[in-house]
Amino acid sequence: YDGFEPSGRMHIAQGVFKAMNVNKCTFPGTNSTFIFWVADWFALMNDKMGGDLDKIKTVGKYLLEVWKAAGMDLSNVEFKWCSEEFTKHADKYWPNMLDIARRFNVTRIKKCCQIMGRMEG
Repeated sequence: YDGFEPSGRMHIAQGVFKAMNVNKCTFPGTNSTFIFWVADWFALMNDKMGGDLDKIKTVGKYLLEVWKAAGMDLSNVEFKWCSEEFTKHADKYWPNMLDIARRFNVTRIKKCCQIMGRMEG
C-alpha cells in the first residue's frame, strides 16, 4: 500500500516512477492488489489547498489521472479515500480515536514521533 495527501501538482518523477513501481507490484501473475490511501482528511488537517475539502478532493482526482496518463495499470489498484473509509467504519474508528486522545497528551505523543515536532538530541 501507499498513501498520499492531495496537496498540489505532482512532480514528473513521482508520476512516472510511482506508475512503474506499482505496475511491477501488480504485474499479472503476482495475484496482488495495490491500495492507495488518499489522505484527504489529513490534507485538510494540514491546511493543504487552503483547508478546502472540495479542492483537496479535486487535486486527489487529478493525481489519479496523472498516474493513469503515466501508464499505471489500474486493473489491480484500489484507491481508498480516508474520509469515506473513516465514515464507513465510524463505529470502530471514533471510539479508538477518542480512547487514544483520552489516554495520551500532546507532550507524550511528541516523545514518540519526531514527525510531530520533536527536536533531535
